Amino acid sequence: MQGVDINELLSANAEGSFLDLCDFNQHSFGSCRITGVSPVWEMHPDTDEFFHILEGEMNICLLLDTGKEDVTVSAGSVFVVPRGVWHKPGAPDGASFVYFTPGQSLHSDAEDPRV
Repeated sequence: MQGVDINELLSANAEGSFLDLCDFNQHSFGSCRITGVSPVWEMHPDTDEFFHILEGEMNICLLLDTGKEDVTVSAGSVFVVPRGVWHKPGAPDGASFVYFTPGQSLHSDAEDPRV
């Protein structure tokens, strides 16, 4: 198997587009380069979601039982969103990242999708 230069692949892709990298246990790893904040909340009822930040800085807003919590994740770091937690990723100054979401994804444009 040949190595993949993720940043090279992302540079060739349109901003904000998702790029499937490889299959893993019947699911796929993907990567994305974004600037801005997701317009919708997302939640994965049956699995955690993994992020590895390659460049820039990601801000991930979590809707927890205790309220909203904003987490900043810098390049070179990883973050796991726990199963069942509504979240909204963003990168106001731009970021590229690898993600792994092996389960179902739900989306909502409600102000608070927990209600």
